[in-house]
Amino acid sequence: MTLTSDVDGPDALAAWHLRGSMHFAGSFVVLLIATGLTETLTYDVGLVLLGVVAATGLAFLALMVVRQLERRWSLLLWPVAVCCGVGALDAVAHAAAGLVMGLVVLSFLFVGLSQPPHWGLPLVVPAAALFVQVMDLEPRQVAVRLPVAAAVWVVCSEVPSRLIMELRQKNAALELLATTDSLTGLLNRTRLDVHLDRVGGTGSVALIDLDHFKEFNDEHGHVAGDVVLMDFATALKNGVRPQDAVFRYGGEEFLVVLASTTPDEAGLVLDRLRAAWSGHGSGLTFSAGVTTGGLSAVRRADALLYEAKADGRDRLVVDTGRAGRIAV
Repeated sequence: MTLTSDVDGPDALAAWHLRGSMHFAGSFVVLLIATGLTETLTYDVGLVLLGVVAATGLAFLALMVVRQLERRWSLLLWPVAVCCGVGALDAVAHAAAGLVMGLVVLSFLFVGLSQPPHWGLPLVVPAAALFVQVMDLEPRQVAVRLPVAAAVWVVCSEVPSRLIMELRQKNAALELLATTDSLTGLLNRTRLDVHLDRVGGTGSVALIDLDHFKEFNDEHGHVAGDVVLMDFATALKNGVRPQDAVFRYGGEEFLVVLASTTPDEAGLVLDRLRAAWSGHGSGLTFSAGVTTGGLSAVRRADALLYEAKADGRDRLVVDTGRAGRIAV
C-alpha cells in the first residue's frame, strides 16, 4: 500500500479490496498463532474463528449483490472484520486475544490509507470498548492506557488520510499547471493527442489564428496583446460546448476540438464566434482551417489555415475546399 494509491474508480477499489482481504487473511493467521502460543486452540475456538471468516465472506457477498463494492466505504468491511475477529477470540480464548491487540492498530492504519479524513473516528469508540475488555484494565489503568491507545488509533487513521488528501490536491494543482496555458487558462498542447484520439473521425478540429496580431503587438505593446489573447480565449470558451476542448496552440494560434461535429457544423460554430468577436475593440479578425478530427487533423487544419491566410485572411476554410467570408 502506498500513499499515492488512488482509491477512486472500480479497478482501484478492486485492488484495495484485495489488499483488505490480504489484511484480513494475515490477521486470521496471527489469531491462530496466538492461540497456539497460549495453548488455547480448541475445537470451539476453531469454530468461532471459522464463523468470523464465514460472516465476513457473507458480508462481502451481500455488498456485491447490492452493488456497494464500488463505494469507498465498503473497504471498511476488512478492518471491522479484523476487530470483530479479535473480539470473538477474546470470548473463547482470552489469553490469546491479549496478544493480538496490535491488529487493531493495523486496522486503523488500513482505514487511514483507504478512507478520507475523519472516517476512522467513529471506530474509536467500539475499539476502546474492545481494548478495555481484552486488556482487563482496572479503572486507574483505563484512565492512562485507554487515551494513549485511542490517540495512537486516531494518528494511524488521520495522518495517512490527510497526507494522501494533501498529496492528491498538490498533484491536481501540478497537473493543472502542466496542462494549461498560464496566460489564457486554456489547455496547452500537452494532452492534445488524447483529445484528438477521443473524438476520432466523428469530430472536427479548427485551427485559428488572429490576423495581423504581430503588427498589433508591435504597435500597442505586449500588455495590450496579452489582453486581446485573453479576451479571444474567453470568447472561444464561451462559444463552444462543455464537451469541446479549447487549446492555445502557440502564440496567437488557438485550436478547438469539437466532439461529434462535422466540419460544416464546426464552421457554423466559428461563424457565431465571428459575430460575437466582431465588436471587440482591437479590430482584429481571425482566420481558421477546419477539418475532420483524428490524430492527423492538426496537420490538415494547418494547411487549410495557410490557405485562408493566402486568400486574404478573415476567412474560414473547411476540408471540402470551400472558403467562406467570416466578416463582411
